[in-house]
Amino acid sequence: MKTSKNRASKILVWINIISLLVFIFILLEVVYNGFLVRLDPIISSFMSSIKNDFLTNLSIAVSFIFDIKSVIIISLILSAYLWARFSKKDSMLFISAMVLNGGILYILKELIQRARPLNSLVAESSFAFPSAHTSTAIVFFGLLIYLTSKKKESKNLKLNALWISIFMILLICFARLYLNAHWFSDVLGGIAIGMFILTGCIILREKMYGFGEN
Repeated sequence: MKTSKNRASKILVWINIISLLVFIFILLEVVYNGFLVRLDPIISSFMSSIKNDFLTNLSIAVSFIFDIKSVIIISLILSAYLWARFSKKDSMLFISAMVLNGGILYILKELIQRARPLNSLVAESSFAFPSAHTSTAIVFFGLLIYLTSKKKESKNLKLNALWISIFMILLICFARLYLNAHWFSDVLGGIAIGMFILTGCIILREKMYGFGEN
């Protein structure tokens, strides 16, 4: 059992390191107009070619619901529920991770100051890189997967939570690209920095309280 926990802990550390390296690579691609930046207009053009009312309304709704401010409010409510009903440690993990995610994204956007696509279907006032919606989705649903995996519920319930979370992350990524609110490299950067923040917070939690402890 201890060996299994140690293995899981090492995997988390490797994912954390790889996520950071991938983010740095994407950041350099954006700053120095690399291959990913040349790919961005191709993806943007494709998204423009598949536009229809259903996908437009769906993408706008998804983007509104999972705006970083909305998700932080949802996270506060969920954290309060976790604090009252289950684990104060997990409650602190959840809200701390979401606040940290918001702070890091704000700093990165202000430092890089990348402009959004001109043909966006929604009005956005912040800078483009990295995608806040994407990073926030990774951290939010990643934490739900992590917290669910620690519980003693049935295997089917855990698998359902996993697949629903993955589906929602993919849907949010698609919505941001479909609305041309972000370049493809913005979304990739959001995934990478989100994974770095998510795994970093989980690793810190496990180091403080022990792997798998409530």
